[in-house]
Amino acid sequence: MKSIEDTLKTIEDIIKTIPANIEVALIGGFAAILHGVERTTLDIDFCVYSSIINAPHEPSAFYNILIKHLPERFEARFVKGSSIPDDPLKHDIIFINDRLGEFLRIDLLMARYKWELEAIHSAVNIAGISVPVITKPYLAAMKLRSSGYKDAHDIEGLFNLMSEEEKAKTIELAKRIGRDQKLYTILTPLQEKSDDDLEEEII
Repeated sequence: MKSIEDTLKTIEDIIKTIPANIEVALIGGFAAILHGVERTTLDIDFCVYSSIINAPHEPSAFYNILIKHLPERFEARFVKGSSIPDDPLKHDIIFINDRLGEFLRIDLLMARYKWELEAIHSAVNIAGISVPVITKPYLAAMKLRSSGYKDAHDIEGLFNLMSEEEKAKTIELAKRIGRDQKLYTILTPLQEKSDDDLEEEII
């Protein structure tokens, strides 16, 4: 299996060959791992933005350009957001698979909202990782809009690793995207556990 570094370099090389200004940030499970959350993942996810992505006359314009620049070993599939029942944000997604089975599946999520573009612009550099990584608050916000068990686990893990400033930003983003109640529900067991620990220390 190819390393994450090999996968990131492959994505960079492909994007560099596309004749358009493209912005990209690492998201998903690998981003959570890089921020310190203990978990595993079977794919590697990127949030991508370009003016050609949101062309109203042709939603698949970016995909049509991308497939012309993919190495032969890869095959890609474009799925419109309206066809993905478990994606409440209805993103267009491109799934890239390695025919040789050496690379993890690569998922390119097309940025659709202003706050997602903000997430790409505020992504941070992590030593040894060539693609900017979405920050913990924005990663938590993306996961709040998903419904998987791992997403809730990641949110807990990320919140535990955040500074007070990052926590405040996460709460702000949760309110902005209408998921503040969901954040509260996920984090309530953490608060209860903290209160129990304090009680035991006092006793």
